[in-house]
Amino acid sequence: MPRSATRRRAFAAALACAAMLSACTGNADDGPDGGAATATPVVAPSAADSSAQSAVSAAVAASTDVTAAGAAARAKAFTGSALVSANAAAKMLPGRTAGEKADAEVSTEGVKVLAVSRAGDTPAQILAQTTLKKTGAPVLVLLTAKTPAGPYQVAALTPVLPSAKIDSFDPTIDGSPAIGNGKGLAATPDEVVASFADSVRFPGPATSKLLAVDPFTEQLRQSASAQSQALNNQGTFTQSWTPKDVIGGVRLKDGQGAIVFADLERHDAIAMRTPQKLTPDKELTLLTGIKQITSEAKLTSNEIIAIVIPASGQSRVVAASDQIVAGSGR
Repeated sequence: MPRSATRRRAFAAALACAAMLSACTGNADDGPDGGAATATPVVAPSAADSSAQSAVSAAVAASTDVTAAGAAARAKAFTGSALVSANAAAKMLPGRTAGEKADAEVSTEGVKVLAVSRAGDTPAQILAQTTLKKTGAPVLVLLTAKTPAGPYQVAALTPVLPSAKIDSFDPTIDGSPAIGNGKGLAATPDEVVASFADSVRFPGPATSKLLAVDPFTEQLRQSASAQSQALNNQGTFTQSWTPKDVIGGVRLKDGQGAIVFADLERHDAIAMRTPQKLTPDKELTLLTGIKQITSEAKLTSNEIIAIVIPASGQSRVVAASDQIVAGSGR
């Protein structure tokens, strides 16, 4: 999730901000309906409700367990890049303040199922919504399973951006079609994700014709610019994104488009022109073992975004999460 922190020195501020910035599923069908031959949900609405509730509860409990048992619980509750992010966040948890922990806490109450995929589409998917416990802000949870019976695991846990609109889906009694190859959408998921990556690289972000302006993209651009300026000509800062995978998503109601969850890897690099003696935040040290930085630092983060791709017009990022997962420095 998007996070912020205060720092003692300009370069330390730049480094920490980079470190702690917080915060297509296919099938054989090529048509816009993805699975129009049947309107059978992959799992019954009542089963989807109970699966979503139990999966979110398990994920929240595992996220804050820093013991060996917690690692095993996360392996059951999360999958893919969400698991990598959850494990990294757990390592950094002891370095966070009580306020930071409270800001990021996800509620396990009132979990609501927004959509389920249709029978025959793999993997089985449940799209649910919960909230941040402190503010009540919505959080999208994409759950996937190898079989309709489950178990369902968290493949994405993404806070919804301020003022973002989540469109309607087909009733869960019918299920929602899979994305397929993207036919009927304004652009394919791969094209939109690549466009996002180009639009937030630094230096030289590209203007995207496929994506509308959103708060998250603007935050990323402003943060990168601020980090570069904070170096005050003492070094260079670069930031790039590598699209990794379209991890899931379903079509919207009445052929209005689709919501797509994509995984990208963000690379932040700082190179000093003259040696410095900088001490990273405790969180970063807990994750990477880096205790001092003198000349350069490289950070890798998992970026999971949810994008609504309409049938026509510009796509928009509606939810996003960010978690540093690796780093090096010397």
